[in-house]
Amino acid sequence: MKVRSLTTAVVEANFDWTILRLETDDGQVGWGESFFAPGLTRIVEQMAELIVGDDARQVSAVISRLRAATSGAGSVGGIVHNALSGIDAALWDANARALGVPLWRMLGGRFQDSVRVYADCHGGAGLMGLGPMLDIRRPRWVAENDVAAGEVGRSLFDPGAETEPVDLELLARRAAEAVEKGFDALKFDLDVPGLVPLRPGSRTMPTGAESLAHDMADAIRDGAGPGIELAFDLHWRYDFGSAVRLAQAVSHLPILWLEDPLPPENLQGLISLAQVASAPLGGGENLVGYRAFEPLISAGSLSVVTPDLGKVGGVAEARRIAEAADARGLTIAPHNIAGPIGTAFAAQVSSTWPNFLALEYHAQDVPFFGELVTTPLIVDGAIEMTERPGIGVEPDLDVVRRWAKPGEPFFGVEIV
Repeated sequence: MKVRSLTTAVVEANFDWTILRLETDDGQVGWGESFFAPGLTRIVEQMAELIVGDDARQVSAVISRLRAATSGAGSVGGIVHNALSGIDAALWDANARALGVPLWRMLGGRFQDSVRVYADCHGGAGLMGLGPMLDIRRPRWVAENDVAAGEVGRSLFDPGAETEPVDLELLARRAAEAVEKGFDALKFDLDVPGLVPLRPGSRTMPTGAESLAHDMADAIRDGAGPGIELAFDLHWRYDFGSAVRLAQAVSHLPILWLEDPLPPENLQGLISLAQVASAPLGGGENLVGYRAFEPLISAGSLSVVTPDLGKVGGVAEARRIAEAADARGLTIAPHNIAGPIGTAFAAQVSSTWPNFLALEYHAQDVPFFGELVTTPLIVDGAIEMTERPGIGVEPDLDVVRRWAKPGEPFFGVEIV
């Protein structure tokens, strides 16, 4: 069972969903997905050249070889791990399919019969399309008034790039709509116009803006109704003082977590913030590998750990993170902006963790999410763990081709 080819296709959704197809010499196929990054498909292509002929059953050995080969380009982080994580996923899927078992069984069995999914509702205005450089774009498949307002071509974190004013009634409606779809946990962005820093390079929230965050949280709470759990995202935009103010602004609600208040490289800041913040903190989507998470987990700084399976460095690293968090009494809620392939993989892995809380779903405004696979994936806010082999879903290649990103390969020429 040797690797014969590894190819990619990119679906242009709200983000780029880069799907990997790994084929072995005996005809077995495995599917994976990588978190978006500039130049990602070229990185995968170069990695593929190295592993053709490797034994696909030796997942750890193949990934270790790739990690060593790319160490000069990012041994402790960097976008090479996005590619590596997708390849790791495809290898696991191929092996599970070859044995005719679901991935969760290969990983030691499941704790969750179905994986709880929480709906990411953005900043209330719905869909925003972002390219690999967080550049605001208007996907070709949506009408102009269906996209959150922003200056197309500018990067999301540029001051003034987002132009959609906060609408509290819209926030409440968005929360109610997500609940009607079956979700019992929601996440909204608080780093929206009126709350984001105004000067280039600044991380300081405008004076008095925390009152807007308080009102947003209340509107979302009212729209969601009783029994629905909430989290809020800050996308690592803020300095220490602003993060403290924002934590206070939402502390009157029993929230699941306040996500990524500080830049991911500011580990000591997060440790300090946890000691004074009045809300539980979550984070980790921008960290790679167990070693990056270890200081925060050991300090108990993150109540909820949120690695992204599309770039954390593979299943082995994710399991070490989950086990360490469990030992500290922390829960894990994987960050996930993937399409159905990456989401199905993340659900399989998440089901094997006793401290799993919820898996993110960021594509409720993408009309073809469910069409990209041949069986339903998310039903009533959950993903059922079945006996179907591998990640439990098959891509519909005709639909994938229909929404493929122009200029990117579509499972190109096989590498021989």
